[in-house]
Amino acid sequence: MIRWFGTAALILFAFSSQAQLRYGFKTGLNFARMDGPSEVNTAGENLENWKSITGFHIGLSLGYKVNDYFGVRGELLYTKRGAKYTFEGDSYRIFRYDGGSTQATGRSRYLINITNAYVDLPIVAYGRWKDFELSAGGYVGLLIQSTGDGSLSFTGGRTVPLQNSISDLEFNLNHNYRKDDPLGGETDQTVVVKVDAKTLELPKTLGAYYDYPEDKGRLYNSLDYGLVAGLTYYLSRSLYAGVRLQYGLADITKSEADLSKGRTDNGNLLFRDDKDRNVVIQASVGFSF
Repeated sequence: MIRWFGTAALILFAFSSQAQLRYGFKTGLNFARMDGPSEVNTAGENLENWKSITGFHIGLSLGYKVNDYFGVRGELLYTKRGAKYTFEGDSYRIFRYDGGSTQATGRSRYLINITNAYVDLPIVAYGRWKDFELSAGGYVGLLIQSTGDGSLSFTGGRTVPLQNSISDLEFNLNHNYRKDDPLGGETDQTVVVKVDAKTLELPKTLGAYYDYPEDKGRLYNSLDYGLVAGLTYYLSRSLYAGVRLQYGLADITKSEADLSKGRTDNGNLLFRDDKDRNVVIQASVGFSF
């Protein structure tokens, strides 16, 4: 991917002496989701689901018009993408206290609205026919902000191995995936739960890495890259509207920090070595000068 962008830069330079330089501005909506394999239960049923969220993009473009039919263009965009994430099914909680911990099994329901902000650099080649333009190329994105908010419920809990029942639990989720600490949560409000013979006071609002006893790094990788392809219609010489598919090729989650929500290994946390990607449809309006 980096070699591809180097080649594109050389093409831009090669044509610059004979091409017409055009500047532009664009903005619009992102219809974004994450795509990856779902965690499954013992019956092979999917436990996870990702639905689309609506974000936005805004930025500048710089293009070289080689002739009336062909050109190349680079863009610099601030863009937000992510997903509405749901986990629902058999799960666990680990309750930690001074001197040890207790695991409980039950059912969990996670609802998390994930929003990741990137600075994107797409580079495309385009072909023009009358008022229509087809474009294709690639992009590189740098993650600059990563947050999530939502809720977690844990029901039907029983401790392991004593099989004592525990009360149903409800938590708020307030995640900053780039800044939160292991075991972090907001303690201005608390949840009291009795686990075996112990009474524990837990944060009502949990941070991104509350379940991690040690630092595993950030969940979302800083670098994203992939392919883009789009169709644009020019309403006038300068004003246009278009739609573009942005398909990620990079694994956006760090395997060492991608925690399994469905099971443990005899009380030890499991982390998932799978690939998650960004998929975005962009609808834009813009000007070129």
